[in-house]
Amino acid sequence: MEKKNSVKNSVIISGLIGTGGLFVAKLLGLVYSIPFSSILGSEAYMGYYGQAYNIYSYVLNVFTAGFPFAVATLVARYTVLKDAKTVLLVKKISLSFLAVTGFIGMLILMASAGFLAPLMVEEDPEIMANVIRILSVAIFLVPVLSAFRGFYQGMKEMEEYAFSQAFEQLFRVGFLLSAACLIVYVFGWERKWALYASVLSTSVAAIAAIAQIVHFDRIHCKPIIEQAAVQKEKPIDSKKLLKEFFVLAIPYLIVAILGYSDSIYNAVLLPTGLRLHNYTSDQITTIISATTYVGVKLTAIPMILAPGFTAALIPHISSALAQKNYKLAKKNVLDCLNIIFYIALPVSFCIFAYAEPLFFTLFHNEDLQLCTYVTQWLSIEGFFGTLTPVVTNIMMALELKRNVLKRLLVCTLIKGLTMVPLVWILGFPGAVISSTLGYLYLLYYNFKEIHKVYGINYHKTGIIIVRVCIGIVGLWITSLLLTQIGLGGVEGGKLISFVKMAANGLICVVVYFLITAYLKVPQSVFHIRFSGIMNKLKRRGE
Repeated sequence: MEKKNSVKNSVIISGLIGTGGLFVAKLLGLVYSIPFSSILGSEAYMGYYGQAYNIYSYVLNVFTAGFPFAVATLVARYTVLKDAKTVLLVKKISLSFLAVTGFIGMLILMASAGFLAPLMVEEDPEIMANVIRILSVAIFLVPVLSAFRGFYQGMKEMEEYAFSQAFEQLFRVGFLLSAACLIVYVFGWERKWALYASVLSTSVAAIAAIAQIVHFDRIHCKPIIEQAAVQKEKPIDSKKLLKEFFVLAIPYLIVAILGYSDSIYNAVLLPTGLRLHNYTSDQITTIISATTYVGVKLTAIPMILAPGFTAALIPHISSALAQKNYKLAKKNVLDCLNIIFYIALPVSFCIFAYAEPLFFTLFHNEDLQLCTYVTQWLSIEGFFGTLTPVVTNIMMALELKRNVLKRLLVCTLIKGLTMVPLVWILGFPGAVISSTLGYLYLLYYNFKEIHKVYGINYHKTGIIIVRVCIGIVGLWITSLLLTQIGLGGVEGGKLISFVKMAANGLICVVVYFLITAYLKVPQSVFHIRFSGIMNKLKRRGE
């Protein structure tokens, strides 16, 4: 019980658990893409897969992103107020509402598939349209799953939140690879049917994950039901609660529409800019595949910190504000920012440094040099794509919604208006530069307002960033030296290159940790003392 409470009461532990589940899910996504790219055997099909998921992710975020956060906020608030009846009412309303919105989203995506497909691909738009239609079924199922996750996120049950993410991805990967292998290698059908089966796996996995979380819910919701049974006070009026639900959800919904616009831009505007820059058809196919499929898999590694810590941060800040404990709220904000910088900066840099061997050893590619170039630029977007959603949701949790929505709109417009011209002039780097301009604008003014309203000082965070950068320099120098003596590069075949890359990376991570530990960064970020840990281990040994 003590361990359980320590998890629920610490934003760092909760965030790490939430991130851990997402990390397992993303790691599975990265691992399965290695054999899957070989099964598809086509950069064009890989591009179809990635572009379709960009559209799916955007529509899903629009129809779900605000509401699970609203559910988590309300559950956390009324749990603190010991109002079990209202907590159960929140659950009922959220499940019903998200089932309806998911159904509407499914119909919209199905209806628009024929229009979107020709804008996204030049060859075989009917295949792309079919992929989008199959994916649209998941738009109905996943919001229901999100409602359950939002409920237990609000209860600070981050273990279940993490397990649910990992379980869903494991089931999806198992179905995807099994079905694709059967279709191509056993039945001998065209590879487009493997593509169709792969996107169907999202819906199959969602059904399995819903079954798992319903089973969890039957057991763990009993204490709340028992509390509600003996509660004398009536729950909040359902109409008032629904209004409160929408007041919380709509800003998050707007954040989703604006904040996840990159998916639409990369699917529609990026190909336009690439054509204007006079890339060849093959180069455009390679860039689209590297950006929407492989690039997304790699940059998702640091980006998992955003949803993981956001999921933990919202109920913690909501509880602190409900108790008017502003000191705790400020501490939670700084803890979250510090750990994002400590982990996301070196991970994003490693994507840059190891882009070539990663692509060479793990993924199907027809132009390694171009794929490496694209991935190195995407590593910049990976870092800002990790930090910006966290800061945005901190603003939302701190009830600073009004200005952040205006800034998100400006950020979205910056990218929307500059992406095609910059790609036309600079090539693919223009797409990353257009995103970065918007991110920098958004981050600067959000940090400024948080400091002004809550008096949060970033001095210690600035010191941590400087020390992290010193650790990254040490990591980079070590990597270059190891590559010079033969422990790196892409010579000698895929297996040998992978082993060399893994050894190089492991040594460099150890160097980074030792440098930052010497500079007392992890001690400050995680609030731990290594001397205390060593003393405990000695006492146990005795």
